[in-house]
Amino acid sequence: MVSSSLYILLVVLAIVFLNSQGKLTKDIPVFDFIILILATYRLIRLFTYDRVMDFVRDYLAKFESGPGRTLWHLIDCPWCTGVWMALIVFFLYFAHPLFWYFLLIMAIAGAATFTQITIWKIGRED
Repeated sequence: MVSSSLYILLVVLAIVFLNSQGKLTKDIPVFDFIILILATYRLIRLFTYDRVMDFVRDYLAKFESGPGRTLWHLIDCPWCTGVWMALIVFFLYFAHPLFWYFLLIMAIAGAATFTQITIWKIGRED
């Protein structure tokens, strides 16, 4: 409940901030939207599955309650992580043009990860 309320608050704050800066628009080009999807996908996998983030998941798993445990539950669930990463990607996309390069790199990595996983799964079916 607390994490849902916090999420809604952060969504509202992000929209209000971006709108007050004149950075919010309703038009997102299709190519940019695909980049945002792939960047979000890559960040979800990074925080939920990749070994490089094991130390974060292991640290948060030690908490039995409180905010630490809530964060562990959030990154242990790819759907939960996805909702939060989508908010972060959304904010970065509109906040400053330089974030575009970070999102592009994440999107390229996301496309490569998706391709690798797909090929691996096809190879295992034989």
